[in-house]
Amino acid sequence: MHFPTAGGPLFRHLRMWHAVPASLVVAAVVAFLVLLPSDGARSVPNSPCRPVDSARRPTPVTPDLDGDGFADLVHEISGTDDFDVIVVPGSEHGPAHDRTTVLTHEDLGVPDDVQTGDDPWQPTVADLDEDGHADLVVSGAAQVLWGGPNGPQAGGAHGRVPLPGSGYSTAPVAGDFDGDGHTDLAVVRNSNEDPELVVLQGPFKRSGAPARTVEIPSPVHEGASPALVAGDANDDRATDLALYDSPWDPPLLFTGGARTAGGLSKEPERLPEGENVVFGDFDGDGRQDVAVGRSFVDSYDEVDTPHRRGQVGVRYGKEPGKWVSMDGGDFKEGFGARLAAGDFNGDGCDDLAVQLTKKKEAGDARIEVLRGGSEHGLGSKPWRATKRFARDGDNSVGGMLFAVHDWDGDGRAELALLGEDTWWITDGTDRDEASFPVAPSSE
Repeated sequence: MHFPTAGGPLFRHLRMWHAVPASLVVAAVVAFLVLLPSDGARSVPNSPCRPVDSARRPTPVTPDLDGDGFADLVHEISGTDDFDVIVVPGSEHGPAHDRTTVLTHEDLGVPDDVQTGDDPWQPTVADLDEDGHADLVVSGAAQVLWGGPNGPQAGGAHGRVPLPGSGYSTAPVAGDFDGDGHTDLAVVRNSNEDPELVVLQGPFKRSGAPARTVEIPSPVHEGASPALVAGDANDDRATDLALYDSPWDPPLLFTGGARTAGGLSKEPERLPEGENVVFGDFDGDGRQDVAVGRSFVDSYDEVDTPHRRGQVGVRYGKEPGKWVSMDGGDFKEGFGARLAAGDFNGDGCDDLAVQLTKKKEAGDARIEVLRGGSEHGLGSKPWRATKRFARDGDNSVGGMLFAVHDWDGDGRAELALLGEDTWWITDGTDRDEASFPVAPSSE
């Protein structure tokens, strides 16, 4: 995972996760990045998007730390000398920024020597100890702040997931990778000497110790730092795990529920080339679909973008052997730089939010929302566009796609865009539902 130096661009290599399965939720690491499947929004009356019976379990679940039924907006941000997790609780009016809580590294028990950077991430939210309350897993130290009836509290009980060796820079992602009904964690160990995928199987003790730890030889080239995202690509009881955004490898998909020590398939499936992966049910048939974004924009601004349109490839659960490719934006506009799935209009089909970014470190993002539908899945143009700007000195910074959830509990997902020191919560069209500062006022 690349970490910029202090004072570097806030959004460099921002990832959506998601989540993780959230069991996760985070993103864990994904981080990230990761972008999140829908929260199971209710269908509008007479909608053709009505899922059939499915064995699929809803992963990731919403990041509801306080158990009030509303998803919370959770992100961790760190600098060279500090580390904070900011929690904005959800409510019937969306994220309640006037009730924002800041958890410092002292509150979380994060060691002072943990590797940090200045990128914002989605921490992992999951019930690791199976007490019915969501727990919070943060940082490359995999520090756990145990939940309770009112959510994890500053100064509350701590634990730490014991990760083998060193070389971890983000929190693990969560999911039930072996299909046994317990939440597991997965993380990439970025050691140049012995990179590997680590699976920690639940349930977890209050100390943070897993039932079992499995180390899997790295499926990517030495030196690569892929992000992780979890979902269900084959409609079974186990969570699958995708690795993406390695500069030398295509995205890889491990199938969960395998008869292996870690529950993941021995050999991953190679997905079409791209820099991010997201899961969603875009045709409303109850099966998860897979989308891969390929913007052709390099991670570093000094590398010229080829004269091409960005692409999104989609594989629908009903046709697992077929990929559908869609071009978007203009040439060199970076369509597909980030993806997030969610049901923005409540019709029962997930929609796909796609970020366009000409230069990943330039803060020039805009979002296109591709509508899902029961007949063909993701529909044709016109797509809905969203763009927000915040001032950063003499420059404008575009709102980057950070997360998708139903923060107000109305059965329709919302987009969270992050620009410098501002959040925008939009309804997936071009209408703001809320905007507020990233951090609460110190006054």
